[in-house]
Amino acid sequence: MRKTAIVVPPEQQFVLSNFPPSRAQKRLALGIVLGLIAALYLVIGPFGGLQLGAVHSFVAVYTTAMFVTDLITAILLFTQFSILRSRAILVIASGYLFTALLIVPYVLAFPGVLAPNGLIGDLQTTARLYLMWHIGFPLFVLAYALSKDEETSNRFSQREVRSAILRSVLLTMAGAAVAIFICVKGVPILPRIMLDESQFVPEWPYVVGAPIALLCLIALLVLWFRRRSILDLFLMVVLCAYLIEIPPHYYPSPARFSTGWYAVRVTSLISSSIVLVVLLYEITALYRGLLDAVLREGRERDARLMT
Repeated sequence: MRKTAIVVPPEQQFVLSNFPPSRAQKRLALGIVLGLIAALYLVIGPFGGLQLGAVHSFVAVYTTAMFVTDLITAILLFTQFSILRSRAILVIASGYLFTALLIVPYVLAFPGVLAPNGLIGDLQTTARLYLMWHIGFPLFVLAYALSKDEETSNRFSQREVRSAILRSVLLTMAGAAVAIFICVKGVPILPRIMLDESQFVPEWPYVVGAPIALLCLIALLVLWFRRRSILDLFLMVVLCAYLIEIPPHYYPSPARFSTGWYAVRVTSLISSSIVLVVLLYEITALYRGLLDAVLREGRERDARLMT
């Protein structure tokens, strides 16, 4: 596959996620995916099928952690958009905001967490919200991949940055509100997912697993052929984590609170943190580079004064 040379404008030269990944970063990404696959084998193999019981406090803790990580990731990506002014970065920032917004009603509707039958919706609401955010995020990644190679001349101007962010946030909130309304009100076009508070319907692999897998594979394939940067690499890892989450949901125990179900929750938290960790590393590296430059300039100035 022919690689396109990356030309980084001067004002963007310190944005590390705009650069190609190093070999070490590629090995790290591969290691994360292989580690998740190994954990999957343990969950559906030697430890598969165990029902561990409902720990509703665990649901509250992991959803809160995911909300915080997704929201912070969205904020940092919006900040990067203000530097790069790229529509692709704006799209993926909106994707993380979308998932954060859907997590709130997810925990509100989850039976037993805040109320015996949840505070909103019915038996199907939480599962449908899970489906919405797991098909929504790959769609945002797909839109990111398709728009990431735009010409520099087509990027937003500096004076358009604030209005673009505001429009994106408002549109994302509106889209999330529509998705939440559909899930809470139980629109007939949505599939039935739960038999009761813990058991999934026999059709779960087709009504939930298949749509998520299909969209993730499409987004992953498009991103693979258009990959350029560190951000692209770790978004691919996130999509792989989404795919890895699917089998333990249903096999060998198609129910909540099984070993597979708990393992998927941990995997979800890991996948939601991947891009955040990359961005925090980027900030740390930038700070270290600027500090080294200041110290070097100070030493050179002291040397000139001594001479």
